[in-house]
Amino acid sequence: MARRLTLRRLARRGSYGYLYPLNMLLRVSKLAWLALPFTLSLACSEATPAAKTADEKPDTEERRGPGVSMSSEIGGLNEEKVDAAFKSSLSGLERCLQQGSTRVEFLGGSVSFFVQIDAGGKVDAAYLEKSTLGDRDTEKCMLDALRAKKWPKPVGGEHGLARKSFDFDPPNDVRAPADYDEEHLNKGLGKISDKLASCKSSKGSYEATMYVATDGTVLSAGVTPPNGDGETSVDCLVSTLKSASFPSPGSWPAKVTFTL
Repeated sequence: MARRLTLRRLARRGSYGYLYPLNMLLRVSKLAWLALPFTLSLACSEATPAAKTADEKPDTEERRGPGVSMSSEIGGLNEEKVDAAFKSSLSGLERCLQQGSTRVEFLGGSVSFFVQIDAGGKVDAAYLEKSTLGDRDTEKCMLDALRAKKWPKPVGGEHGLARKSFDFDPPNDVRAPADYDEEHLNKGLGKISDKLASCKSSKGSYEATMYVATDGTVLSAGVTPPNGDGETSVDCLVSTLKSASFPSPGSWPAKVTFTL
């Protein structure tokens, strides 16, 4: 009797006022318990992905779908082959420096190259990330020397990126240029600030290096852009600097590096 009363208490009214039969409650309860292991198993399989083993191949960079074909923009480059390409270009870079020293006898400085290589192993973009050479013609000659070289093809992408820095001493045994006074520099730049601003096609800091002769004229100048897009502004900036007149540095030409 006690057991029967306990079971009857289970048959209470639902939230909508219907009386659920006792046998239906027992049947639903039994089905719920039977389904529980399957539900738990399904939830675990969805929440925890299968671990990859070392034997499995990595995901490819290329994804395909209906009407869509997409691959990674930047791929990897063989480091040894990249170093070999830069090394083989060194003679051409030094030749450019030698030619430039006929115009600026104390020409020298540090150079950091950025090279973008296409799927065929050719340079499709190149510019100077840093340079204290101070001669645009020499810098362009060096970039052309890199473009003429054969480069490794990128793997896993449409382009490969390569960077390399070099230090070049002046090829001539000559007295180093003097340091240029910052006050003199600012006076000269103030006269051409508007023209310099109109040259810039990319936001960011441009770095310039120039040689100032004893009469205040600019012997040579070079500019490095903040990024690849700014490369189109460099010739305009260099031309503007070379057309300006600065206070005399004294009895010996001076060299100065500054931000535009």
